[in-house]
Amino acid sequence: MKSTSSPQNTFSIVGRCPRTRLLGVGVASKYLAVGAVCSHTQAEVGAISTQAFGNPYLGIDGLDLLQQGLGAQETLERLLKQDPGRQKRQLIIIDKDGQTAAFTGTLTSAWCGHLQGDNFAVAGNMLSGEKVIQAMAASFEQSSEEELAERLLRALEAGQAAGGDRRGRQAAHLQVVHTEAWKYVDLRVDEHADPVAELRRIFELAKRELFPFRQLYPTRSNPGSDWDLDEYRRISSQVFGQ
Repeated sequence: MKSTSSPQNTFSIVGRCPRTRLLGVGVASKYLAVGAVCSHTQAEVGAISTQAFGNPYLGIDGLDLLQQGLGAQETLERLLKQDPGRQKRQLIIIDKDGQTAAFTGTLTSAWCGHLQGDNFAVAGNMLSGEKVIQAMAASFEQSSEEELAERLLRALEAGQAAGGDRRGRQAAHLQVVHTEAWKYVDLRVDEHADPVAELRRIFELAKRELFPFRQLYPTRSNPGSDWDLDEYRRISSQVFGQ
């Protein structure tokens, strides 16, 4: 496994909805385009966030191992064994069954740590304190009736409100997968003075103008009946009033 290192001082969450089988990642950082490195998801397989001195192959290879049938903990152990830079890493994993695994290396910048709960794991490094991930965990647990993307975003908002990355704010990402290979939600803020708040703004806009069209996308089981013109017009009329 190749090693690619760059510092992401970050807070993130991986989660699963047991009702819908949605899987996802939410991440925020004082690091440009943080989601491009940290977030890794695959429908009906799992979700991974790799951060600190990030190694993107932990996400890439981790999803491969989960797809082969390994659970979250075994996947974590296999990944760390292959990574000579593991003590600089921070990694959280959730598999399709909701099992989680987490690791914070001894060379990760303080404050650093992780928490695991029912169908989620949170982690952060170079944070203002442990209260950041505690607030994220509490938010996720208290929003169980909401759809997964909303829960993940609320967790990021809670983490930011509790202090977030102690260096400041720059980027945020929200990614969720469902049953198809394409991303169910994939929204990012790559450079912004208040990225979590901007991610919320984009998410609310997407709920109105993007997500309603998902029902028209092709599926593996039904690839030939996508984008029905009458249905497209009906949705467009509802969304845009045209």
